[in-house]
Amino acid sequence: MLSTIHSAKGLEWDAVHVIHAADGMIPSDMSTGDDERIEEERRLLYVAMTRARDELVVYFPQRYYRRPRGLEDPHSYAQLTRFLPPEVRAHFDEIASEVSDESSSGPIPVGSSSPAGAGANVDAFLSDLWSD
Repeated sequence: MLSTIHSAKGLEWDAVHVIHAADGMIPSDMSTGDDERIEEERRLLYVAMTRARDELVVYFPQRYYRRPRGLEDPHSYAQLTRFLPPEVRAHFDEIASEVSDESSSGPIPVGSSSPAGAGANVDAFLSDLWSD
């Protein structure tokens, strides 16, 4: 079943997926002008996250599309929601996605070491961007 965080109160599911857990979405940028509204957004996220019986997955985009003005880049880097500080995230298994190549075998948990040679591949790629 698909639900919004606004309609999740009183319901429960085996698995819950909270998408776009970035500031500007959670809390909504339309609710950040008032402390009471920010607190309501925090409660909404809490309710959504506590609806999971067995599995909770919180998704956070690295970049997102926004409407460009002029010649600026239409993509911006997202900031993780302020409602998931490090002491809360310590209870999560954090996994970061990566660009796959033949040397990697999938996502790398945040805080773990990357596959052998991955750093060298990135260094070589970036060096090639600025070489003549």
